[in-house]
Amino acid sequence: EPDSNDICDPQKPGLDDEETPDLECVVCFCQFNNVFNTPKVLQCKHTFCLECLARMNVKSAQPNTLQCPLCRAYTPLPDLGLPKLANDSTVLSYLPATMQQVYSIRFNRSKGKLQVKRAPSSQPAVPRTISQTLDVGIPIGAQQDGNRERSLLITVLRTPMCKACIMSVVAILAVTATIAILFQVNKKS
Repeated sequence: EPDSNDICDPQKPGLDDEETPDLECVVCFCQFNNVFNTPKVLQCKHTFCLECLARMNVKSAQPNTLQCPLCRAYTPLPDLGLPKLANDSTVLSYLPATMQQVYSIRFNRSKGKLQVKRAPSSQPAVPRTISQTLDVGIPIGAQQDGNRERSLLITVLRTPMCKACIMSVVAILAVTATIAILFQVNKKS
């Protein structure tokens, strides 16, 4: 008879020999699939979808590794890139038969895009309901200078001192314009 402590201990297997794996990503809660939400396994054995891992990678200062959002362990990325991380074959085996072979995906970190490269040979082309590319964000440090200057200007304009100066200049211009108009009207009379 099992000890009641064994049943509640998350480190010990439960009474069932086989447990259904979680079929959705614990970060975005999207169901795993065989395109952008492919279940990828990190070295720590935690599984996340490719899209979430790509989003984490573009925001990371370390582009060649991923830090697990659960246990904080680091996983070096394969030489051929993020999409070449191992798939979680257990999770894939629970997906419908048509989704058990994974599409070939390319990750362009500098542009922040995942792109379907080609379908597995046993699968038809990507259905039209699935986008061919997915924007996952601009990597850290890759902002264009124009965007940086614009955001700096917006930041400066939002400061209270700057707002006060702008309001003072507008008030002075309004008073000056009013005086000029009154002067012109009096001059004609």
